[in-house]
Amino acid sequence: MKKGLSIYYLFTIAILLGFFLSIQLKSDITSPGIITISKLLAMENDVENIEVEVNNLKKSITELKLKLNDYEKSLSESGSIYDSMMEEWKRIRDLAGLERITGPGIIITMNDSKKDVGVADNPDLYIIHDIDVLEVVNELRAAGAEAISINGERILGTTSIKCGGPIIIIDGQRHATPFIIRAIGNPKVLEASILAPDSYIDLLEYTGIEVDVRKAERIVIDGYKAPLKLKYQKSIEEGENK
Repeated sequence: MKKGLSIYYLFTIAILLGFFLSIQLKSDITSPGIITISKLLAMENDVENIEVEVNNLKKSITELKLKLNDYEKSLSESGSIYDSMMEEWKRIRDLAGLERITGPGIIITMNDSKKDVGVADNPDLYIIHDIDVLEVVNELRAAGAEAISINGERILGTTSIKCGGPIIIIDGQRHATPFIIRAIGNPKVLEASILAPDSYIDLLEYTGIEVDVRKAERIVIDGYKAPLKLKYQKSIEEGENK
């Protein structure tokens, strides 16, 4: 385990060296010969890029120092950094939406309208569509919701929600009304936002769509169940051209 800790120290030293090299580069910028406007602009751009790099390195150093402190504390208390690494792994899974979580928030129940549809009325206005659910989800996100589920399905940035007649399809799973949306966040803020005048729910209720909103001190939301499939995106390595 001490070997693992040494690696982190070496990594921190490498970042510090990069920091000092960046400072050196900044101090060594000179312009031989006649200084033109284009050269001045290029120099200014170089300085700005180096300053951004220095700030990023400072941030990385601070984050690594905090992690090293955690590892050192874990090592001194239990002789192992395994617990600290597992906590970090769980935190990453929490942020990715893969873990079952709990917290305060609101529960929204949506049902189709029970109004009689007139001959001249458009029946589509009296049932819930995918766009209706999406609009409510977007308003919850804008209000600071930290986690959202619909009928037990965890909603991520890659989640697909589309219409299938009287049902909606979430990541390939078919769901009928009622649509129960759970959102974890500040209950008062979420409720105020979702029930504000001219909110999307306000518009839905005008057509008779039934919506019930209630605050809850404890909501449980399951982790994302389907496998994450990312075919095209890839990480950018440090130093790689953006």
